[in-house]
Amino acid sequence: MVFLLHGWGLNRRVFATLEQALALPCQSLDLPGHGQAPYEPGALDPDGLAADLALRHPGAHAWLGWSLGGLIALTLAARHPESVSRLILIGATPCFVRARDWPHGTEPTVFQAFADQLTIDHEATLRRFLTLQAGPGGRSEVRTLMADLKSGGAPQPEALAEGLAVLQASDRRPLLPAVRAPVLMLHGAGDTIVSIEAARAAAALMPHARLCAIGHGHAPFLSAPEDSASLIRNFLHE
Repeated sequence: MVFLLHGWGLNRRVFATLEQALALPCQSLDLPGHGQAPYEPGALDPDGLAADLALRHPGAHAWLGWSLGGLIALTLAARHPESVSRLILIGATPCFVRARDWPHGTEPTVFQAFADQLTIDHEATLRRFLTLQAGPGGRSEVRTLMADLKSGGAPQPEALAEGLAVLQASDRRPLLPAVRAPVLMLHGAGDTIVSIEAARAAAALMPHARLCAIGHGHAPFLSAPEDSASLIRNFLHE
């Protein structure tokens, strides 16, 4: 079984095309407060959510996480290694915000601007974020993301705020050496949300990780679904 965790502001419907291309037993999950999942304050804490996922889905499974979902899946693999047989990270990073010892992140002022706008108009902030994810020339991906958002259920504003705070505050770099499962990292060329340099740096800190550049933008599984599925299938069957 492959469990899939989506990114900030979206829902499990975003993986529909990838699931079809994979043609494998899959289960996409809505993060708390996203899609059809209920929300309680603190539900998006990476450590708490990883523990809950390990409890609800016993056994060793393949886990795929995209962006915020990647942060959660990474935490699951490090904190609960018995739950993860293989790990696929897409557009993921252990630390989203730039720091003195992490030049690969987004400037803190950019995150703060999103947080400020979120309190004024969360729907407009989400639309802007989706547009940034697709990158230049990614109009079809934006349409797909908006359609998935509409069909799967809009996120709750409180969950958006908490999720953004998690992205701002989390630094999972200390956990990377503890990830013992084989790791496949897929990253879009020209990703403007998470630089490919961040993925390279993260892969170098995990014992059994490899990075493949594929597609474009922050959602390469949308811009190159068949190629993404082929790489994932080969990785799972190794």
